[in-house]
Amino acid sequence: MTIRRLSIVALAAAVLLAACATKPPAAPEPEPQPQIVAPAPEPVKEPEPVKEPEISKEELEALHGRVLALRKDAFELGLKDVMSKEYTEAETHYLSGKTALDADTRPLAKSELSAAESLFADLVAKGGAMVAQTKQVDAASARKRALAADAEKLSPEALAVADAGLAAADKALAAGDFKAAIAAYGLASTAFDAVEKRSTATTVKATVDALAYGPLDASNYAIAGQKIAAVDELLATTPKAAQDAAEEALLRYRLVLAKGWELTAGGKRDAAEKYKLEAEAIKAQVAVKTEYTEAKTLWDEGVTVFSAGNHEAAAPLFDQAELMFSAVYDKAAAKRAAAEAAIKAAASKNEESATIVEEGDETLGTAEDSVAPATEGKKE
Repeated sequence: MTIRRLSIVALAAAVLLAACATKPPAAPEPEPQPQIVAPAPEPVKEPEPVKEPEISKEELEALHGRVLALRKDAFELGLKDVMSKEYTEAETHYLSGKTALDADTRPLAKSELSAAESLFADLVAKGGAMVAQTKQVDAASARKRALAADAEKLSPEALAVADAGLAAADKALAAGDFKAAIAAYGLASTAFDAVEKRSTATTVKATVDALAYGPLDASNYAIAGQKIAAVDELLATTPKAAQDAAEEALLRYRLVLAKGWELTAGGKRDAAEKYKLEAEAIKAQVAVKTEYTEAKTLWDEGVTVFSAGNHEAAAPLFDQAELMFSAVYDKAAAKRAAAEAAIKAAASKNEESATIVEEGDETLGTAEDSVAPATEGKKE
């Protein structure tokens, strides 16, 4: 047991010695390095607040002026009604900005007025195209009315002037200049209206001349002619003035025509009334009651129409009434003459009968006188 222990110890020692014999030499210790001390961090500075650029009063006034100009354009284009929702939105921003501007709250004023400027600009751009197209349709309609008044025949030169204005408006619309197009279409519509009225006035003048009514109202007739000449002179430069002149020419020619018809119908009324009174004087309303009633009905209608101022319509009614009362008079007069002849004949016959009776009475009386003495003698 002891020998075994000794053997184990010896073996362990041998292993230990062998391990020590193969171990590499220890590495030299590193030399100490100097320590680097980091500098202390500098204190962090808080960023200074960014200052808003100063808004000048002049800048706001200029902005306000631009908004007002756009707002005026939108209103004059009728966009307050045509595009009411968009107009109201832009107007709301404008009023808010104007209130802030008056209170000198510059940031808010700039924000609101800028929004209003953008909205009004969009509104005018979109609405301008819409209104221009509407004005184009209006001008085309005005031209159709001029053609319906026979302008190609009665006012060819004036029609050509109006057509030139329409072509200029179409050109502006095609170029996208809506504001100019709207104005040009308005002028073209006015010009076509002047052409229509000029043509209508010319037609009325022809009627006046055919009826020879001009001398019945010479003053209005002369002025109307002057206004027609003014239309031709003014149409190319000032369509509105030409339109006014055309309206006055038409009015005055119509006054001449109305005066002529009034005098004519008045004369026909007097002629019809003469026969009416003559017929009534011989009791035609009794003698030929049916015919008289028909004539009187026509007469009453003529008087009603004449009193309403429609002298042109009254004239033929009085013409017919005159003819009917004349016929009534003739028929009644014939009846009256026949009745008078019958009465005269009867009276003559009665007178003849009375003469016969009287002669008979005389004859009978003579006979009685001759018989009486003879009778008296017998008695005695």
